[in-house]
Amino acid sequence: MIPSSLRHSLSTIALVLLGAALNAQAEQAKPAAADFFPLHVDYSWTYRNTSDDSRFTLKVLKETKQDDGSIRYLVEMMAGVQIHRYFSKPDGWVLLHFEQYPEHPGLEAKYEPPKQYLQNPLVPGFKWKWNGKDYTQQEFAEDNTVAEFEEVTVPAGKFRAMKLVSYVTGASSPMTRTFWYAEGVGLIKTTTEAKTMSYGSELVDYSFKKPDKK
Repeated sequence: MIPSSLRHSLSTIALVLLGAALNAQAEQAKPAAADFFPLHVDYSWTYRNTSDDSRFTLKVLKETKQDDGSIRYLVEMMAGVQIHRYFSKPDGWVLLHFEQYPEHPGLEAKYEPPKQYLQNPLVPGFKWKWNGKDYTQQEFAEDNTVAEFEEVTVPAGKFRAMKLVSYVTGASSPMTRTFWYAEGVGLIKTTTEAKTMSYGSELVDYSFKKPDKK
């Protein structure tokens, strides 16, 4: 016969193991957090400017681990000029650290502290503000508000996208910039409205689409 003290110990061990197993299952079943700004090496996006039908591309060139363990992402923009942007993705945010213009050595914009570029995941009703300087050292301010999901159709397809409205003031005329971000894809559409101008862009294609189901 097993002594009562041993039975009690075995029961305790069994409960601990069962709890650990249930916790592991819960972690596996937990859905991944929504990502409205996916960044992985070789991911690329092609956009069309609605004002003149010209194209520009974004591509993730490199991921670099920092001393603090975070990852810094280098994103190249090719739009007549070459622009390198460096992002990180701590919990709840996409941060922009600095921009460089490789064709113009020495021309760059650093953001210290890093610019809160985008809430991630985007949550309807959330607001945030940012003040700083652009690469010309002109002061400007952004007042951002996350709106709601909308169905948006662009050349790359139809998406359920979160709308973000940004009011920009500074050295130039005030403008309203609107962005639509789709979960797992990223930016799919933009519009900019100001007193003397109006333009925008639309996603034409991206490199990491899931294959169509047959």
